[in-house]
Amino acid sequence: MKESPTLAGDKVTLRKIDPEKDKRDFYKMFKEADMHLWTGNKIFKNEEEAHNELKKYRDLEGLIAWALIKNETNQFIGTYWIAPAIIDGKKIISAEAQRIDKTYWRKGYTKEARKLVYDYAFHVLEVDEIYAQAWENNRNSCLSMEKAGFVLTDSVEREFSKYGERYIENHYVLKKRLWLKMKESLQG
Repeated sequence: MKESPTLAGDKVTLRKIDPEKDKRDFYKMFKEADMHLWTGNKIFKNEEEAHNELKKYRDLEGLIAWALIKNETNQFIGTYWIAPAIIDGKKIISAEAQRIDKTYWRKGYTKEARKLVYDYAFHVLEVDEIYAQAWENNRNSCLSMEKAGFVLTDSVEREFSKYGERYIENHYVLKKRLWLKMKESLQG
């Protein structure tokens, strides 16, 4: 398991998950039903379930996971994880996910966290591509990824086990050269 380095921005800091310290805020955050519409997650019954999920994120082999901390208040506001892999000799992030308290949606926290994680992935881990998926009906996630530079590579109909129905899952990729080009155009 690779250690989760601290990544600091203006609005958020990503630090290693501390299940004991983070469980209360994680539990409260996960009580928001809207957060779970398009994920496989379920609402926790108690703080112990939240604690166990955080331990799983922190300890799962193949994941690098962070707690998102709002700099202004030092409050836990979410989680972010990536799954680095080597496929056919190419370094990639095979999946990524973030869960952020609804209070902080569309306020730039996810955008900054994503920038910190992608810079880390491309510059420190030296990956070539980052892959992500979202259900087509989850328009906000799809638009957010496209705005970050992800390109739609495939749409696959498959069962969403949570609902027992078939939905379209969009598959995206963000290539290092496009990310660097986008960053350059934003800075200059």
